[in-house]
Amino acid sequence: MCLSTVFMHVDNTDREIMRDVARVEAEGGGVWLTNLFGEKRFVEGTVRTIDLIDEHLVVLEPSRAG
Repeated sequence: MCLSTVFMHVDNTDREIMRDVARVEAEGGGVWLTNLFGEKRFVEGTVRTIDLIDEHLVVLEPSRAG
C-alpha cells in the first residue's frame, strides 16, 4: 500500500499537515486529503510536487490571491 505524507510549502519551509494520506482530490481552490483512517481535511492550495517513488510525499503551496 502506498500512503503519503502531505506538506505545505510556505516561506521556503515544508510544514507537515497530514500523514498516512491515501487519497488526494482536487476541488475548487484546494484539495481534500483523506488518510488511512477515513479522516478528511480540506486544504486551500495547489499541488507543487508529488514524489511517490522515493519518499511518498505530496507538497502543496498556498493559493495565490488574484
